[in-house]
Amino acid sequence: MIQKLIILAAVIAIVWYGFKLVTRIDKQRREKLAQEKKDAESGIADTVQCPECKTYMAAAGTANCGKSDCPY
Repeated sequence: MIQKLIILAAVIAIVWYGFKLVTRIDKQRREKLAQEKKDAESGIADTVQCPECKTYMAAAGTANCGKSDCPY
């Protein structure tokens, strides 16, 4: 009888902590998505530096800077 109660308590604890873990992961995912949306709305973008002319351009829309050795 006591073994059944111990197993039941263990199962309840596993389910409880499993739900807590899933909730924590979901909260982090939602916060990340909200931050990405906020960054997209504010116009913040990653930039890369041209190795030839040393200017910074948006990583998503890199284009040729006009120099003959420009890799973009």
